[in-house]
Amino acid sequence: MANETIDIGDLIRFFSKQKKRFLTAILALLGLGFVVILLTRNHYSSNLKFIAQSSSSSNNLMRQLGGLSGLNLGGMNGSQEIGSLSPQLYQEIIYSYPFLWRLSQKNIEVDGEIQKLGLFVEENRRPSIPSLIKKYTIGLPNVLFGEDPPPLDLETELQDSLIFLRRELVPMFNEYRKIITLTNDAKTGTIALEVETLSPEVSAQVAVFVFELLSEYVIEYKTEKAIQNLNFIQERYEEAQEKFYQTQNNLSVFRDRNQNLSFSSARAQEERLQAEYNLASNLYNNLAVQLDQAKIKVQEDIPQLTIINPPVVSYQVSKPNIPLILALSVFLGLLLGFVRVLVAYFKIQFDKSS
Repeated sequence: MANETIDIGDLIRFFSKQKKRFLTAILALLGLGFVVILLTRNHYSSNLKFIAQSSSSSNNLMRQLGGLSGLNLGGMNGSQEIGSLSPQLYQEIIYSYPFLWRLSQKNIEVDGEIQKLGLFVEENRRPSIPSLIKKYTIGLPNVLFGEDPPPLDLETELQDSLIFLRRELVPMFNEYRKIITLTNDAKTGTIALEVETLSPEVSAQVAVFVFELLSEYVIEYKTEKAIQNLNFIQERYEEAQEKFYQTQNNLSVFRDRNQNLSFSSARAQEERLQAEYNLASNLYNNLAVQLDQAKIKVQEDIPQLTIINPPVVSYQVSKPNIPLILALSVFLGLLLGFVRVLVAYFKIQFDKSS
């Protein structure tokens, strides 16, 4: 057999006579495909597409203010982007536990009733095969005789650092990875958000909530340093304003009491008060300009997440993908039939040569 060659014509004739093997293999795989279709619950997806933009028009205004005041704005002119948030990190944000915890507390409308999103996800979550095996083997006594686990507590406010201690929330958080998908198109700069759940209405609601919550996170991250700088300058400005009003009042009172200055000590006192007033006035004016610049900087750092394709309620089933499953079943059936016929052919040839 090792020295024999395969007769292609004989092989083709053998294949043509094995239609039954091909047919049975295709029918078997189609049957398996129908089982998958029947066991898969209908899912509905909702898509949202947006772009992330940053404001740059305020840069010119800040340069003009800096030129008018004679100040060197340094790092505040916005020309150097520090601490920018890449769109690639948006997916890490939406899968983080603090983000998912806040998302789970959102109220959604399901069949006319208001429900926490986290409870909806938990109730419709299908456990993994390893967890089912563990539940009905090692954990079988607890299933038969144990008490039902309490419902998830989504009402209590938790700090971000304490969310990681709530281990009962981990399966629900992991389920969000199957529900929410975020993809970034580097060519167009657009970001696509897809949400897929058992309800078309819920999918659209969740897409809106994810976008709103993501916008809050991005804005908070981008403006954190600018707001801290604004608060610091605001405090210094209020102190300088109080000092300016005090020195201005002291100088006015002194001049009102000394209309005709004839003593050198009085003139020296006036000069000291005038110098204090000038210093306080310069500091007050400079901080007033810096305060305006800091306010502009906060507005400049606020990113604009603009929706270019809003989510809609779609009643088209996204899962199971029946045409794809049937096409894959037929392909695998043909492949299985080919393998079966090829094995049968070589077996017959081996029996003839032995």
